[in-house]
Amino acid sequence: MKPTKSLQTEDLLVPAVETAPCSICGNEARYVEISFESPICSTDCAKRMWKQYVDTQVSRKYRTIESSAFFPETK
Repeated sequence: MKPTKSLQTEDLLVPAVETAPCSICGNEARYVEISFESPICSTDCAKRMWKQYVDTQVSRKYRTIESSAFFPETK
């Protein structure tokens, strides 16, 4: 049996039908990152996009209750 291939960022890039500015650096993007449906120019930018996503999720996980929308400010 073949070893299973681990999920890698470049596996999530597909060729774009049209070029557009890269979501990360602004260069011409010839790929689309399928998880975010965003134009991406390289695997490096795709990795940066995932890092930004993960960092955002971590910061959301540790928000205080007071900053939550469940407690609107009273005036």
